[in-house]
Amino acid sequence: MAETTLITGKYQITLPKRVREALGAGVGDRLTFVKGDDGLWRIIVVPKDPVKALRLAGRALAPADLAKLHQDYERESEDALRD
Repeated sequence: MAETTLITGKYQITLPKRVREALGAGVGDRLTFVKGDDGLWRIIVVPKDPVKALRLAGRALAPADLAKLHQDYERESEDALRD
């Protein structure tokens, strides 16, 4: 099965419903794109709930991916405190 979406002028996409459902993705979740050794990209849903995100990270993300995710989370947290 294949699904198609369009990249907007701001480089944004809308996830088709079947893709969202298959990924279990929801509003506020982060999508992490991980390039495999085979050159193919995987999409990992990182829940907005920190506990769920950490459980997932321990199982699915490489240490470098987890470090980047942590940096992104810290930066967004700091930005939210400033707003």
